[in-house]
Amino acid sequence: MKALVTGFEAWAGHMNPGGMIAKELNGRNLDGLDVVSVELPEDFYAIPGLARKYFDELHPNIIISIGWDYTRTVRVEKVALNIMSSVFGDKVVPDNRGNTPKDQPVIKGAPLARRSTLPVDRIVSAIGRSEIPVAGSFYAGTHCCNTTMFSFLQATRSHPETVSGHIHIPPVPEMLKEGDVNLRSQGKEIFTLPISTEKRAVEIALKTCKEYLESRSL
Repeated sequence: MKALVTGFEAWAGHMNPGGMIAKELNGRNLDGLDVVSVELPEDFYAIPGLARKYFDELHPNIIISIGWDYTRTVRVEKVALNIMSSVFGDKVVPDNRGNTPKDQPVIKGAPLARRSTLPVDRIVSAIGRSEIPVAGSFYAGTHCCNTTMFSFLQATRSHPETVSGHIHIPPVPEMLKEGDVNLRSQGKEIFTLPISTEKRAVEIALKTCKEYLESRSL
């Protein structure tokens, strides 16, 4: 069985824990699950084509994309929207290529939303048993994380043998130490988790997906 894990390149010149976790998992074998990882660009318009390309090339059974957000838990997303928007309240946040879409479809002609095909509740329960803060979430935002989640769900829509979804992770302590202006400008305490803990959560999610697919085939 094969899994594809994706994470993003450095965001605005700063470290990106999702990309770092993906790199660490590349080439690993987790209880018979072969993991292949790729680093995605923070580029709204490149992501849909790359998702289609990697799925067609690798034909993984499991796809988990990782991104970080100002969250106080590991967040397993349930729904992706067919919307790209760089607008957060009254602030525009470009991707790394300077793109600033507003209310544009990720993929023209696709449905407004697609639901994760990961066993979200099982993943949340399994991660929680390891005493890692975790929750299910119905909203993956409208930035590149959501674009990635929707793109893979669209690419795998006719392939029930593949489950796909997205996990948001909190910032890691090193992001504060490196002086990320955006993090420090929030005016409140930023919750962080060690990257080793976040990687363990992703590993648990992968193993849970493998067990789910095996039980489904019985």
